[in-house]
Amino acid sequence: MKTERLPLAPGCGGCSRRELLQGLGVAAVGALAVAAGCGQQGSTLSTATSSGCGTGECIDLSDAANKPLTTAGGAMLIDMAGDTILVVRVSDSQVVALSAICTHEGCSMDYLAGQKVIDCPCHGSQFATDGSVLRGPAVRALRVYNVTLANNRITVS
Repeated sequence: MKTERLPLAPGCGGCSRRELLQGLGVAAVGALAVAAGCGQQGSTLSTATSSGCGTGECIDLSDAANKPLTTAGGAMLIDMAGDTILVVRVSDSQVVALSAICTHEGCSMDYLAGQKVIDCPCHGSQFATDGSVLRGPAVRALRVYNVTLANNRITVS
């Protein structure tokens, strides 16, 4: 059976329907691989051990697995309500909780304690601990969660 070649686009040179569909399939697989690669890049932080409590998640600071959150500058991740949350011990008495997912391309971020900024290693965006954008390419602030520190426990809701 002879395949009919039709000029489908300038520069195509007469692609067959089969060749066009095969080319699109290869392109789609390549695009998915690139997108998946970015989603895998990002944070080097460990995940805190937490448990559900009330309408949120509780992090027990007496649990050795959560040691980074016992001192100022420590940061860890938790998964909650369809979001990955970055919990940062800003000072001895203050903790913040924000989305750990960059609003630019969705990469998971780190906390740079020395600079007191949330940093996206994928494309260079940086955020303040109140969620505001300090440096793009991101233009939208991070989602901020309610957080309390009491009785050797951090509660994020």
